[in-house]
Amino acid sequence: MSTKTLNEDLQEIISNPLINWEKLKNKSIFITGGTGLIGSILVKSILLKNKLENTNIKMFLLVRNKDEAEKIFEKNDYIDYIVSNIQEYKPVDMKFDYIIHGASPTKSKFFVENPVETNDIAVLGTKNILEQAKISKVESFIYMSSMEMYGTIDSENVTEEIQGFINPLEARSAYSLGKRMCELYCYSYFKEYNIPIKIARIAQTFGAGISQKENRVYKIFADSILEKKDIVLKTKGTTIINFSYTTDTVIGLLYILLNGKNGEAYNLVSEKTEMTIFDSAKWLAEKYGENMVNVIIEEPNENNGFAPDNKMILSNEKLKKLGWKPKYNLKQGYERLLNYMREFKENNN
Repeated sequence: MSTKTLNEDLQEIISNPLINWEKLKNKSIFITGGTGLIGSILVKSILLKNKLENTNIKMFLLVRNKDEAEKIFEKNDYIDYIVSNIQEYKPVDMKFDYIIHGASPTKSKFFVENPVETNDIAVLGTKNILEQAKISKVESFIYMSSMEMYGTIDSENVTEEIQGFINPLEARSAYSLGKRMCELYCYSYFKEYNIPIKIARIAQTFGAGISQKENRVYKIFADSILEKKDIVLKTKGTTIINFSYTTDTVIGLLYILLNGKNGEAYNLVSEKTEMTIFDSAKWLAEKYGENMVNVIIEEPNENNGFAPDNKMILSNEKLKKLGWKPKYNLKQGYERLLNYMREFKENNN
């Protein structure tokens, strides 16, 4: 459902001067992961651009459930749906000008309980989409990787050349090692078949437009604030937050797609912060909790599937030198998220 905050975000994306919309005018884009948070904001932005400025950008969305996708985007002449699981997708003899590949499981519990499926979705799925890129002879291909591909690093300046430790003998590593393998697949297709791939290593992203079913930490924190309930942490919360607001992420993705160097990876992250998960919970409780919200740590005895504590701080210098610049910091992002969730609740009462 649209709200004032979400509409502001979409307007900000389509009016941002960094995006050369002329390159996308009358083009076709094949998108995977279009119903996720980042993908849905991307698709809604393009739909709005088409509506307001007649850019005539055609989108082909790979989805598992067409009915669910149409609830998000409604029926639209600018969207065609291709229904398939990504790991079973058969490339088609069609011309797509661009591919944005973002399909991926996102829940830690899924990684732990389904490591084989996590690997298959990542690796087999990415190979299928790269084969599609080869058939379509795309102008540009971007893979939405994750900051988790870095593993565990204690560093305040993690550039794209640095790699940390990931234990291959842990089920949850299927996600982070899967991201590494997908990046290697992308680079291999670039070197062997000259596919114009780019990679975005995306930081934790949140903002207006999130699903009400979302169960990641930022949504849990925001729910606690709005319901005036204690914020309960299932870890000590010592991991430093690497964050990007949704509009910064979507603008960054389109900027890399159109301006990035082939065969290169870019950290897509806001400016550096030293706030930990615990720090952000305390700040939210103090600023918005009206003295009714406390932060409580309840660590479970068994492995909860969360990523290991991490002290790394990603560097965004490479992408900034390319020309992109983030607008929102972590606190501003939370403020906009809370605004959106309040508006959503009011619209549904």
